[in-house]
Amino acid sequence: MRFVNLCLSIPNLDTIIFYIIFVIIIPGVLFSSGDYETLKYYLPALVMAAVTLTESGKPDVFTNLYPTECSKNSTFSGFLSTNIINGIAIVGILLQSLSLAASTSSITLGLVSGLIIFSITFPMAQQILPYFIREVDFLFCPNKYNSDYSTCIVTPGNWHMYLAGLIFSIFLLIVQYTLLIGFSKYILSTNIKLI
Repeated sequence: MRFVNLCLSIPNLDTIIFYIIFVIIIPGVLFSSGDYETLKYYLPALVMAAVTLTESGKPDVFTNLYPTECSKNSTFSGFLSTNIINGIAIVGILLQSLSLAASTSSITLGLVSGLIIFSITFPMAQQILPYFIREVDFLFCPNKYNSDYSTCIVTPGNWHMYLAGLIFSIFLLIVQYTLLIGFSKYILSTNIKLI
């Protein structure tokens, strides 16, 4: 509870902590250790992490990290944070698709891999992931939205929402990896050339 109170007293502290850990330290460690493979997959996954934290932390923490809804309450810091995370994810998608195209000499494979990662990262993570988190919250506490907390399963700090977001993010990454492997084998074995 101290973290929530601290975040409420210092504006955007939660967003700053996210950027320090997930945008600066972890990619810095991966880059300095030469683990570029993990870095290519990690950068697009930042969108899933930001969406999970924003949706699960409502209305107290991470509200300006990755706001997905356009509303009158939107702030410039939320807009800026969303676009920075989107830009980092796009860099990761480009790194993945260009390096795959260069290593296999197949522009088609690079294009297909970029489309797969893009479709998992943006439409699914931005639209389906928040919906899934809200549905899990509704399952745990169906009367929460009617101001009747008597039938709610109490989880401190919305941990059920964070866990649901983490599980669904892992599921999306597994689907992405499976599609990439499947299409890579198919395109390389049949030598399809779209371009």
